[in-house]
Amino acid sequence: MSSTSPITAAGSSAAGTDKAPAPVENPGMMLDRDAFLKLLVAQLKFQDPSKPADTSQMLSQSAQLTMVESMNELKASYQLSAASEQLSLAGSIVGREITFLDVDGNSVTARVDTAQVAGEEMILIAGGYSVPFDAVSSVHAPQPVANEPV
Repeated sequence: MSSTSPITAAGSSAAGTDKAPAPVENPGMMLDRDAFLKLLVAQLKFQDPSKPADTSQMLSQSAQLTMVESMNELKASYQLSAASEQLSLAGSIVGREITFLDVDGNSVTARVDTAQVAGEEMILIAGGYSVPFDAVSSVHAPQPVANEPV
């Protein structure tokens, strides 16, 4: 579950601009396919001829590596699809009215002026508020203004 920014007045720093730093991965902790194959070749090259390596174990490790690579490709594809969906949603909500609770717990309905996507979070700027998308209770077409042509 992702944490979201609180509803604030638009333009304030709590509107999703202060992000915690991403965890740093140690590249030495993971082997990619090239590193695995280099290690395998070195292992075969320097193995004791009287004690050959277990081929079934090598095949098992290779299959596991292939499976992990496939899962990483699926994850990247999913993330790209999710980002595209979120941008599409952001574009479709601009100009619509949303209802949400302000910091005092009052129900507010305002027209969305801007939708910002930052990482996995979408922030809507509406009626002078920065509203996290998951704080929105309803979205609807804007009500026509009295002297505005329909």
